[in-house]
Amino acid sequence: MLPEEVRRRLRYAARPPAPDLMASACAHSLVTPLNLHLLHELVQRLGRLGIEGDIVECGVYRGGSAAVLGSAMLGLGDERPRKLWLFDSFAGMPAAGEQDGAFSHTLKGTYVGSEQQTRQLLAQAGVPPDRVQIVTGLYADTFPTVEIPRIALLHVDCDFYEPVKLTLEKFYPAVAPGGFVVLNDYGIFKGARTATDEFFEVNGLDIEPVAIDPTASFFQRPGDGYSGLPVAGHFPGYPGAVA
Repeated sequence: MLPEEVRRRLRYAARPPAPDLMASACAHSLVTPLNLHLLHELVQRLGRLGIEGDIVECGVYRGGSAAVLGSAMLGLGDERPRKLWLFDSFAGMPAAGEQDGAFSHTLKGTYVGSEQQTRQLLAQAGVPPDRVQIVTGLYADTFPTVEIPRIALLHVDCDFYEPVKLTLEKFYPAVAPGGFVVLNDYGIFKGARTATDEFFEVNGLDIEPVAIDPTASFFQRPGDGYSGLPVAGHFPGYPGAVA
């Protein structure tokens, strides 16, 4: 008989997202297709690695990446079902702050999201409503109202310094060792990168995020046998944060 670890890895062998799911996600997301594919793959890695915990996305827009995460989560077939937590104001970009780049200050009120569209995409992906918790409002108001004991994957897609800072401070302590943190705007938004780098420094974390594409990066939380070393090569020509 095969060892349990081998059987688990075979059970969660990498499977690409369904074409119709990807088409719908790309039409309702600002996340790049490569990043969407990796989000799907990282959820499958949670199964192969035996990482427990919920999936959290901060910055939902119209639900494209949420549908990818939810669909992949269902594929894990966990005995103890995970939950997908989604946080957004669905009111468009907030005002940028002093730590954000010049371009960020032109974006206030743009990219208005839709909770209704998000729920529709999740339903199309077959994600049961009881597996999803959508928390609507500004992070400063909503984060204090929730407690998520254990997080397996944290998708940080909130662009600016203050919301990225709030997200990492609130949820990183709950990320399981070996769990993944995806930083969607680390490559192009100055505020997102500054907030992340400061968080690493303040908390003494020796982490170098791995570039997925020119916009996004990710890392694996070290601890309990997980080194936190990169699990993918750096994107050539990685530009650094500018917006």
